[in-house]
This record gives sequence, C-alpha cells and structure tokens, in this order.
Amino acid sequence: MVNSRPGPSRRTLIAAGALVLWVTALVFGWALRPISDTVPVVVNPTSELAVELAENPSATPEDAPRAQLVMCNSPVDGSPRDVSEPLPELRSDYVYDRKPCDGPHTGARLAGVVNVLAMLALIGGWIWISRRTRTEAVEQLTVPEAVTR
Repeated sequence: MVNSRPGPSRRTLIAAGALVLWVTALVFGWALRPISDTVPVVVNPTSELAVELAENPSATPEDAPRAQLVMCNSPVDGSPRDVSEPLPELRSDYVYDRKPCDGPHTGARLAGVVNVLAMLALIGGWIWISRRTRTEAVEQLTVPEAVTR
C-alpha cells in the first residue's frame, strides 16, 4: 500500500529530528565551552628596553615572549572576557599587542551562527527533496484514467 499523503514520510521526519538534536548538541556543547586566545606580546614603547632596541635592534633578548595564552568566555557569553579576572601578567617591558579575546569571541559567535544556518538549510533541503521524490513516486504509481476505462 502506497501512502499518497504528500509531504515527508514519518521516517524522514524522525531522521531529521534526530539530526537536529545531534547537531544542536554538538554546536551548543562547543558553544558553552570557554575558548582561548593566543595574544601577541610586544615591547612596551615607553620602556627602557624599547629605547635600547631602537638604538640596537639586535639587542632583543633571546627569551623575549612572543605571545601569551589568555582564557576567554564561551561564545554564548555576553562579553568576550571576564574583566573581573586579571590578564596573565607579562614581564616588565612587555605589553599585549591587541585587546585579548575580542577577535576569537566574535569569530566563534559567527561560526556558531553559520553552523546553525547551514544545519537548517540542509534539513530544509533534505525535507524538500524527500517530499519531491515521494510526490513523484506517488504520481508514477497512480494509474492513468485512460487505462482504467
């Protein structure tokens, strides 16, 4: 017996629902975890080391820090970083080259939105193709009126 009801089959809806739950768990499981940011570190332009390096660029210390790892909030948090927690301290004469966490937090939020939109588009396309294929199959199985007469 062929179900002539147009629309996605029950199996398709169950599979689509399971896919939505799985991807939602993955996306939001990822989005709830804190992210990290590796922030470049530069010589403080007002320090004595900066004056020394201006005179002799080869005087850069071998153990000079290049970057510092900073822990940020999760992508679903309202702010990129908890300002009540201090940033990791740097050696004197060094400062952060940019504001920590802003770029990675914004990028992670954008990636989350793109993932959700892609998931919705794929599920919508899957249901549309399933419905179209099913309707065409029902039309092919329907006996034309001229043959029955």
